[in-house]
Amino acid sequence: MVFILAVVVLSLALFLCLGFMSASGNKTMFMVKKGENFSTVASRLENQSLILSKKIFLFFVKLTNSQGRLKAGIYELSGNDGILKILKKLKSNSSNFIRITIPEGNNIKQIANIISDKVKIDKEKFIKIVTEKNLEGYLVPETYFISPGISEEELIDIMHNEFDKKITQDMYKRAKDIGIPFKDIIIMASIIEKETVKPEERSIISAVFYNRLKKKIMLQSCATVLYAMGVVKEKLSLEDTKFKSPYNTYLHFGLPPGPISNPGIESIKAALYPADFGALYFVSNGDGSHLFAKTFDEHVKNKRIVRNRKIGK
Repeated sequence: MVFILAVVVLSLALFLCLGFMSASGNKTMFMVKKGENFSTVASRLENQSLILSKKIFLFFVKLTNSQGRLKAGIYELSGNDGILKILKKLKSNSSNFIRITIPEGNNIKQIANIISDKVKIDKEKFIKIVTEKNLEGYLVPETYFISPGISEEELIDIMHNEFDKKITQDMYKRAKDIGIPFKDIIIMASIIEKETVKPEERSIISAVFYNRLKKKIMLQSCATVLYAMGVVKEKLSLEDTKFKSPYNTYLHFGLPPGPISNPGIESIKAALYPADFGALYFVSNGDGSHLFAKTFDEHVKNKRIVRNRKIGK
């Protein structure tokens, strides 16, 4: 009985050393936080398809007397590593990766600034490559773990590959079903991202812009003008709305020629699934929310309400 058990354990160990063929073979950056234990980490490893069984992983933690030897840090892992190799990595010092978080709604210049604050890159080269490849809008806002010596091209590839991971076939199908090219979905999502503060308003603001397009009304998105001007300001002046650029939706009907930001997945979903809402106008309420109107007269009243509220403060 003891001999049979030993054979089973040895066979299982060999199998685990070689790795699970059904686990994900993609490399991913895995972070172990300070104070985490093997049980919590094993759950996350299983959820990310890096191991197939939390129970078996914890069995080998106990078998190898690894309790209490988990080290906080950032690790590059793959499901092909197998449990024993992953366990060995998690007990060693992690690689020297740098954590960089790119918020939703940043354009390529802003992203270049964020990255260059953490990693030594050529900002102008980064912007040039993204521009030449027409990847504005396709660099996914996310937390990345970056090697200090990474090149601009490698970094762009990593961020663009996240787009392919997050955009599902159902999303492409939805765009086809509603008759909108997917590139236009991303452009719309990039505007929604910049115009929305309250998450619950994303699909409503999406509906407003689609309604305006259907009625041949200019979008008049302040965010598109600011992108064209390359500035950040709270309110546009009348002169600003006359700024000459194909991105100025006060001067040109329809969507701008390209995305004005790199939108998050929720704004892309809002562009794919606008609310069933008949409004054509919205005005900022001063607290991140908006007042919506179906007619221009209602819009004027809403603007007056907001103005009077500000005066009364």
